[in-house]
Amino acid sequence: MRSHRASLRSVGLVGALALISLLALPSTALADETPKITGVTELSSRLVLLDVASPAMGRTMQVKVLLPADRSEPRGTLYLLDGNSGQIEENNWLAPANGDIVPFFADKNVNVVLPVGGTGTMYTDWQEDHPKFGRLKWETFLTKELPPLIDTRFATNGHNAIGGISMGAEAALILAQRSAGLYDAVAGYSGCYTTVGGFGKALTDLVVVNGNARSEQMWGPAGSEAWQEHDIFANADKLRGTKVYLASGSGLPGPHETLDTPALGRVLVVGGVMELGSNLCTDQITQVLRDRGVDVTRSAQPVGTHGWPYWRDELVRSWPMLDSALSA
Repeated sequence: MRSHRASLRSVGLVGALALISLLALPSTALADETPKITGVTELSSRLVLLDVASPAMGRTMQVKVLLPADRSEPRGTLYLLDGNSGQIEENNWLAPANGDIVPFFADKNVNVVLPVGGTGTMYTDWQEDHPKFGRLKWETFLTKELPPLIDTRFATNGHNAIGGISMGAEAALILAQRSAGLYDAVAGYSGCYTTVGGFGKALTDLVVVNGNARSEQMWGPAGSEAWQEHDIFANADKLRGTKVYLASGSGLPGPHETLDTPALGRVLVVGGVMELGSNLCTDQITQVLRDRGVDVTRSAQPVGTHGWPYWRDELVRSWPMLDSALSA
């Protein structure tokens, strides 16, 4: 009898431990969980903050949405990605000192979706948890979980575009390549689009080191299948049927560099060199895309450093193409 009771106690203990373990599992382990908007905060008459439960990311993600000027009929949706200098708790497209997009979109009829917290991640699905940010499944979140929620919540017209600056430009093209039919247009502002070879690997390392991570944690060993699948050049033909806008400056100082520019020396040297590199990279991918039959609008400016003043200018230049794609 004592042995039987001991066995029952053991079974009960095991069961309790199993229940505790189940309750402690991250939300992604719960098979019946689906993405959902769990909170909506009105930040202004046109700007809302969404709390989005993401099974892929295993946590609640924050997304800001700038609403159309006229909401009397369905509108298209533009997703804007941050660069590697982005903030963990904000999207720099909104900041007055950076993207300052609120005045520009004041009279525009489009839903602008602004994911928060993508800095240093390439907005991609990582094979390993990030040492600073935890589980990263940005591609799944942005291309599978979030769009249906946005479409339903804001009664969109089903047309999407995606754009980004610097790291976000590269990510935008990768996401568009890997999500056939999701985006009608994609815009890259001052990106560098190579991820393969020694140079591409070094550039990718520079992005992810922002969070004290290694690129191998993202896509595995260099040269592996995952790296090849994210090679924008090798997968250029997958952008056929998508309108592409690619922009960069020459790296030379222009109208936005004055004696009053903060950290002028760094802007001229670091920003100039970075934009020169982006210019060369953008020329290369533009030619490859055109050779593969992709419709590319190339904006190559004679001046411009790697910074927000010039990206604001390019948003204005790219808008007619984006607007036509979103209104089709």
